[in-house]
Amino acid sequence: MTTDLLIAPPGRRVAARIEELIGNTPLVRLAVPDAAPGTEVLAKIESANPFASSKDRAALAMLHGAEQRGDLPPGGTVIESTSGNTGIALAALCAVRGYRCLVVLPDSATPERVGLLAALGAEVVRTPSADGFPAAIAKAEEIEAATPGSWYMRQHENPDNVRAHYESTGPEIWADTGGRVDVLVAGIGTGGTLTGAGRFLRERSPSVEIVAVEPAGSPVLSQGYGGSHRIPGLNGGFVSPATDIELIDRVLTCSDDDALATSRALTKEQAVFAGVSAGAAVHGALRLARDPAYAGRTIVVILPDTGERYVSIWNEGTSA
Repeated sequence: MTTDLLIAPPGRRVAARIEELIGNTPLVRLAVPDAAPGTEVLAKIESANPFASSKDRAALAMLHGAEQRGDLPPGGTVIESTSGNTGIALAALCAVRGYRCLVVLPDSATPERVGLLAALGAEVVRTPSADGFPAAIAKAEEIEAATPGSWYMRQHENPDNVRAHYESTGPEIWADTGGRVDVLVAGIGTGGTLTGAGRFLRERSPSVEIVAVEPAGSPVLSQGYGGSHRIPGLNGGFVSPATDIELIDRVLTCSDDDALATSRALTKEQAVFAGVSAGAAVHGALRLARDPAYAGRTIVVILPDTGERYVSIWNEGTSA
């Protein structure tokens, strides 16, 4: 039977464990009709990871690092404060490794995220979103102190978070573009993705421009103060220790409404079903692509997760 479908032939890869499927996510060229001449925007689709976000990489690296150092005893309890994606990846990995997983997250987390955590067997503790992300960190520290045999992952300051992206995300981008990457754009949450991938790319090509995108309502990098915003996964009102500020060449801000609108447009116009923080990053990448100063340049933008975790936000018409 003949077919006109341009589908790649099946491979022969059989993974022994689900974690072996983490990484090697694809780049997709985004349509930008009004881009400067010769400029292209390539989106790295991190929802292709088995647990559907870039946090799969970091969770695996941090968990593996703790095991190697002996910080986490067999059958111990893993604790993490997170807006959701790190917790989801961590819960899945803990389930197959036999660890108890306890996730602390603000009560503004979407029902989809909370439901996934529960399905994966994680114990969820909620903190008031009005108190900001520091409240989730404080609660996680309190639980760790009261729980024998526990290990608090601390993604915001864990060097294995950055290492995960230095050893995987950055090399993948370099290989898939054949070294033709001029600009890296990423939203700033813990800063692990931008710092790790950006550091690798900068070492290969000193001219690579590293661009951070942060919420307009919490411009901690560009204006020095934190605030509230409704873009899940981006900064919690402070600069994470995992963020290498010296690596960043330019900071762009994105409003809550623009992040959500761009996320929706990606889905409806290009069938790229990405989350709200991805919408913020793409909004920044499109601003650059339309700037004549970026003519002829290749811009790579990180899309951290899937839009499936934000359907309730879309239906409400707000960015939560």
